[in-house]
Parts: sequence; structure tokens; C-alpha cells
Amino acid sequence: MVEPAPLTPCPPWLLDHWRDVYRRHEQGQLPHALLFTGMRGVGKKQFVRFVAESLLCRNCSEIGACGKCDSCAQLTAGAHAEFSVLLPEGAAMNIKVDSVRELVSWLQLSAPPGRYRCALIDTADAMNRNAANSLLKTLEEPGERAVLLLAADRPGSLPATIRSRCQATNLSLRDTSAAITWLEEQGMDDAQAHLSRARVGPIALLEQLSDEWIESEQLLQKAWKDLFLMRASVGKIVDSISGLPTTRCLRNFSNWTLMANKRQLNLPIGADHATSELISEVHDGLDSEQWFALYDRMQQLYRSDSASFKTQTVLEGLFADIRTMTQG
Repeated sequence: MVEPAPLTPCPPWLLDHWRDVYRRHEQGQLPHALLFTGMRGVGKKQFVRFVAESLLCRNCSEIGACGKCDSCAQLTAGAHAEFSVLLPEGAAMNIKVDSVRELVSWLQLSAPPGRYRCALIDTADAMNRNAANSLLKTLEEPGERAVLLLAADRPGSLPATIRSRCQATNLSLRDTSAAITWLEEQGMDDAQAHLSRARVGPIALLEQLSDEWIESEQLLQKAWKDLFLMRASVGKIVDSISGLPTTRCLRNFSNWTLMANKRQLNLPIGADHATSELISEVHDGLDSEQWFALYDRMQQLYRSDSASFKTQTVLEGLFADIRTMTQG
């Protein structure tokens, strides 16, 4: 017999954000579309699912769902008729227009009296442009008591027409002591020091200290170094990192490009020892104008649908152009 999945807990450092949502719910002023953003690893995906489950609970409170009512039982069984989740799919891991159209039609159906119909898109920035445009129908003409919850790491990749029709909230570490306690419970030593230095949220911080993450980080650094120092062909370098998510590759390369720009201007780059060494070795490969142009291209890749394609497809052209630039 398959055990029902437990309800999603709220990341403890985000409970104050939930109370904001709960107050609007209690006052009957809950927006029909809420967009949650924030630093990587702050807990956006977990939080939006917690919010959806809490709003569907018959005994919703300041601490979330009760876990005991019939609605909670349906949620744990994965069979709640008023709850729908849209996830990325396929090799490209994006959200396609047909899936959004089905969700829009579902949201137009009437919810039971006094209850919500909740739809969740926890990777909203994985929608391609056509899919995002299809979502406008439900944002412009929301169904009765329909609530759409979106989470996005890169909200800038969403069309302005989508962002302007959502109530946006930037999730932040309002309760750092709760985050430190959580990290300690996960076995992290000196959690306060790690968190104070981190540029990511607690969930990503914990991931970055794992052996698997460190190994993949070293793989990315080697690829970037091999590209600029002519140590391997473009094809071989791209193959070496093709198993990593495209967004992570672009995020690292974009950060390193920005650091190289700063190095060219004799500005502090604010990096750890290994990254500082990497920038020192490659920054002479391009001049200041080329580094700025490359950074601008990285940002365009982030904002375009190409960021949802396979890593190999995105990086082959980019790396070939960089290799041409370094060869003069």
C-alpha cells in the first residue's frame, strides 16, 4: 500500500510571508494571481505549494493547513479536484502552450461555494513565450475564486504583461535565526557564518556544500578555463558539461564574465579563492569591450526561450564565438 505524501511544510524563515497571504485571505482581499520571486534557494517552490495547500484547507490558519480535514486528506492522496500543478516537461524542461491552455480552461470552472480553485506554476520562468501569452486570458478574466500561484527564479524572463497582472512578492530571509536553526538541524556546522557569506538562500546553500555540487562546480570552472586557454576543442568542452542544467551553466558563466569586467576595471570581484584564481587566469583573454559584450549576450540568453533548450544547443554557439574572440 502506498503511503500518502505529507503536506508541504513552510520554510520556517518564510512564515512571516505566509502570514501576509493569510491576512489577505481572511480579509477577502486575496489577489487572483500571486507571483513569488527571491534569491535562488530561498524556498520559492516549497512556499508556493505550502500556500496552495493551506488555502485549500478547510481549517486554514496562521500556521497553514490543518492536515486533518477532508481537503487535506485529498491533498495528501494527490486527488484534490480543486488543485492543479503545471510542471516543466520534455528534454527542454519547459512549459508548453498546450499545457497552459488546458490550465486556463480548468481555472475558468467554478469552485465550490466558499472555497478556492488553486493552480500552481512553480517554475513560471520555464514557460516559453507562447505559453506565457496564453496565460494572459486567465489573468485578464479570472474565474470565480480562482487563484494562480507562480514562482520564478528569473522573473525578468516573464513578459511584462504577465508580471503587471500579478501581485508580486519578493521572498526574503525575514527570520534569519529560523534559517540558521534549520541549517543546523540539517547538520551544517557554523551555519551562521556560512549564511552571512552566502549569496543564495538556505536551501541552495546546503546544496552548494554537498560533494556532488562541489564536483560539478569544479567541472564548470575547468570548462571555462579550457575554453579560454585553448586546452580542448569547443565540442569536447561542451560535452563535458552537457549533463548540467543550462540555467546553472549560464548563471556561472554570467557571474564570471561580470567578475572579469570588474577585474579589467581594477574593482574588487568579491569571490572565493578558487574563483579569484579562475578570473585571474582568463581575464586577459578578452579586452574590456569584449567582456561587456559577452556579459550582455549572457543576459539575453537568460531572458530568451533559448535558456530552456538543451545545454549543448545553447552553449555550442556561445563557446564557438568566445573561442573566435580569444583567437583575435
